[in-house]
Amino acid sequence: MFYEAFVRSFSDSNGDGIGDLPGLTAKLDYINDGDPTTSSDLGVTGLWLMPTFPSPSYHGYDVTDYRAVNPDYGTLDDLRGLVKAAHDRGVAVILDMPFNHTSDQHPWFLDSQQPGSEHADWYVWADAPQGNGWHRSGDRFYYGAFGPSLPDLNLRNADVTAELTSVAAFWLDSVGVDGFRLDAAKHLIEDGPVTENTPETHAWWHDLRDTLRQSTAGPLLVGEVWDTPQISSSYVPDDLDMTFDFGLASVYVSAAGTGDGQTLGRVLTRITGLYPPMGFGAFLTNHDMDRVASQLGGDAARLRLAAGLLLTGPGVPFVYYGEEIGMTGQKPDERIRTPMRWDASGPGAGFSTHAPWEELSPDPASVNVADESGDSGSLLSWYRQLIALRSAHEALSTGTYSTVTASDRSVTAELRTAPQESLLVLANLSPSAVSGPSLRLESSVLCGSPSARMVLGDGVPAAPALTSSGGFSDYRPLESLPGSSLSVISLGR
Repeated sequence: MFYEAFVRSFSDSNGDGIGDLPGLTAKLDYINDGDPTTSSDLGVTGLWLMPTFPSPSYHGYDVTDYRAVNPDYGTLDDLRGLVKAAHDRGVAVILDMPFNHTSDQHPWFLDSQQPGSEHADWYVWADAPQGNGWHRSGDRFYYGAFGPSLPDLNLRNADVTAELTSVAAFWLDSVGVDGFRLDAAKHLIEDGPVTENTPETHAWWHDLRDTLRQSTAGPLLVGEVWDTPQISSSYVPDDLDMTFDFGLASVYVSAAGTGDGQTLGRVLTRITGLYPPMGFGAFLTNHDMDRVASQLGGDAARLRLAAGLLLTGPGVPFVYYGEEIGMTGQKPDERIRTPMRWDASGPGAGFSTHAPWEELSPDPASVNVADESGDSGSLLSWYRQLIALRSAHEALSTGTYSTVTASDRSVTAELRTAPQESLLVLANLSPSAVSGPSLRLESSVLCGSPSARMVLGDGVPAAPALTSSGGFSDYRPLESLPGSSLSVISLGR
């Protein structure tokens, strides 16, 4: 599973109020200390860095040099050091790569504005606007789907494709990163009025992956395809290794907020049927969305439920930095990317000894890593417990998913199955207790007379009586499910 970090907001090592790569490296033990016997780290095994390239903006998605590091963050050697230190702890590192567009201050675009120049055809130009997203430059127009400061590269140009392929190989081979989160992956190549998900876009990703795999050890390519699950899943496995499922993210948060377990079960059944195993990234929120703590009104029980649904569910989980301590944040974007709160000290909550580049989130001083680390009932401790549980059980980390029908609408149930174990996950999304919910499953790999053992939660579970197809009906594993609770039961074979 992955942890998404915004370098600018994670940890400042030199006291200038801006997070940097040495600061993040110094905090790696918080992400994963490399020792599976400890419980003071999160224990995640992947790190996604939001853009680290030189850029005129604070966020970095408008790149001016694809082969360098933003000087606010440090040097190329600092990034190499981070990657090595992460690898020493068993943590893979993927970089956020915006291949759809560059900054309008990139030397390529500045040169492209001159007809007949070396880079004249590296961007999408026309004598007149062809619809939305076109911007004037002198007597001509260029296409920039995300605004005039973000001109789209012309990925029909073989020279552009060759250069971007070389860029990717540089980070993989020279720096040692393990792959990329691919920004705006559905927007690459337009076909007249069709500006998203074109066949040429699919083909470009397919060819890039094939080319990279000829010379590198299988980099992970994770696409941001902010679309319906049907469209997002169409990129996997032929074009990309994984895409984020934005529909599931909204349903996870909604289920934790409304208590609707049945809708979540239906959505999970559909999504797991669309993607290959481990083919989608699951998450609650990211850097473009209001933080989950804001969406759920800071309600501690609902935040615990949302985390439980994500971290016991299918797919590859991604946790946005600060989510695990309950940081709040609502748009504009700067306010959902505020500095990490490490402790209760001033002026920057342990993020920096200097006033931070952006004001802290408007949370109580107790919302911080240090205070929550010392509280076994805190949200951070819950995340650590769930991640450790997921890591310890193959059924949760890589197992198959089957929806189990529950008699109560506020209860969601699923069977996670791996070759050596099967786990029944039960969540009561209501704040009130539910008495003896009845469960039904048509078929499974279960057979014989399985035992039942509580892995997470309270109570002594009953074992199911199986049908010839491995299913069950009117199975009541527990006499009662407490309000806002998560239970995990091992069904031995």
